[in-house]
Amino acid sequence: MASHKVVPIFSLVVGGLLLTTPMAGFPMADLEALNRELGRLCSSPPPEALSVCRIHARLIRAM
Repeated sequence: MASHKVVPIFSLVVGGLLLTTPMAGFPMADLEALNRELGRLCSSPPPEALSVCRIHARLIRAM
């Protein structure tokens, strides 16, 4: 019975560590450039870009 509780606790700990670990390997300059370009695109988006702009808005709100 105790082993059933260990797995969710372990998953929570691992998930928390992954979320709090710095993204050292990410190319931050490229991510910032992508964010700027998406911001420009989404300020007056063409119909084809609406779904991408919604995703971008959710990501920005989550930051």
